[in-house]
Amino acid sequence: MKMLVFSFIVGVVLLYLLNIAILKTPLLDLHWSIHAGIRFLVGFFLLGVSFFYAHALKLKTAVYITGFIVVIDYIYDLYTQTSGFELETLFHGIFMIIWGTILGYLTAKYIKEQLI
Repeated sequence: MKMLVFSFIVGVVLLYLLNIAILKTPLLDLHWSIHAGIRFLVGFFLLGVSFFYAHALKLKTAVYITGFIVVIDYIYDLYTQTSGFELETLFHGIFMIIWGTILGYLTAKYIKEQLI
C-alpha cells in the first residue's frame, strides 16, 4: 500500500510540474483532462493490469491496442483542430501512459494481496 500511495503522490507532483512546464497552467481544462484520462486509463488497464500483472495480453498486442487508441485520439484532435501534433503533447501523453501503467500494476498487486 505504501508503494501505491507513494507512486500516486509522486505522479501527481510530476503531473503538476509537467503541466506548468508544458501548458503554462497548473490545472487542466476539460479538453486536456479527457485526453489525459484516456491515456491514463489505457496505461492502467491495458498495460498495467492486463499485460504486466495478469499476463493476459502479449506485449505486441498490448502495444498495438495502446498505439491504436492514442493515434485515434490524436487524429480526433487534428480533426477538431483543438491542438496540433506537438512534441509537448506527446511527452504529456507518454507520461500519462507510464503513470497509469505503474499504478495499474501496483493496484492489481495490492488487490490480490488483500484477497489472499
